[in-house]
Amino acid sequence: MRSKMPIKFLTLTTILGLSLALLVFSCKKSSSAPPVQLNKTSLTQSIDSATWYLTNTSEGTQPGKYTKGTQAALQSALTSAAAVLSNTASTQSAIDAATANLNAAVATYKQGLITPIAASALVAYWKFNGNTNDSSGNGHNGTLEAGPVGLAAVPLGAPSLVADRFGNANSAYTFAGGGNIDIPYSSALDPQAISVSLWERQDTAGRTDHPNDCYMISLSRWNGWKFQTQPTLPFMTVSTDSSIYDKDDAGTHITVGAGAANWNHLVVTYDGVNTESFYINGVLVKTWTGANGPLGAIKPINPTYDLAIGSDLTNSAYSPTSTDPNYIGYGGYWTGDLDDIMIYNIPLTAAQVTQIYNQQVTQ
Repeated sequence: MRSKMPIKFLTLTTILGLSLALLVFSCKKSSSAPPVQLNKTSLTQSIDSATWYLTNTSEGTQPGKYTKGTQAALQSALTSAAAVLSNTASTQSAIDAATANLNAAVATYKQGLITPIAASALVAYWKFNGNTNDSSGNGHNGTLEAGPVGLAAVPLGAPSLVADRFGNANSAYTFAGGGNIDIPYSSALDPQAISVSLWERQDTAGRTDHPNDCYMISLSRWNGWKFQTQPTLPFMTVSTDSSIYDKDDAGTHITVGAGAANWNHLVVTYDGVNTESFYINGVLVKTWTGANGPLGAIKPINPTYDLAIGSDLTNSAYSPTSTDPNYIGYGGYWTGDLDDIMIYNIPLTAAQVTQIYNQQVTQ
């Protein structure tokens, strides 16, 4: 009997040990979390989409192309997304963030598609190549006028031809002392939506009056629409049925100088609803949207007045009476050079503005 007791004790101990081991192993096994199944489908699809655009589209300045410089941003987003996809340590939140970032980059790139500007959208185009004729074929030819007495502190003569931004003689006009170009009124010059594109070089030398009223082009001042600087901030006013909507580009300044300053390409658009956008040298710098809802189309001016280039009104429209809306003392004018002025009856897209800039900056 004594010889059997150690064996029974050993057997019981062994059984208890094995049972404990099985229990511990079972507990450990049941407490282990199952492997996380990451969803990479959307990221893979976004990578495929971005790759397609980079492979099958190209940059340029013509319709059907994409705005120059935009592929680099898309490629950068694609590279980052591919790195997240291939990283075995990436979390689902990192994958989702990479997907959202790449989708946003693709959307931005697609907005850069240059679409044709309909020929019918071009209202007028003053190239100023030796004259004030309208090159659009719509017949909005201009007449030179000297500055009227009472507008500028020192009235000066009519605008005169000068070299353009490329040095071509007699291919731009310089303005001073209220001299302007009178364009006979046409309802086409008073569209419900508008884009104005022009090249300017402002000269502030000797100017002491109306320093913030540097009008480049205007149809009946704030009663219709006007595009000016103040003097380094581009500024646009449109008069709608609901309000007079005037904004500047919110702090992106252009260069001015006493003498020859730099040429700048300026574009402003109003969509006929409530959005006004400013571009400098092909780049969107500010968009304003009416805070209180739609403002509506630009309303027709009544009575009608001629369009003025280089001042806020043409000479015949000014009034010497201070209570008159056309009082000459409230006026303003341009000092410096203007060239290649275009009016459209649509709000140009950012890609179309860049297209115009890229075409005109080299020719």
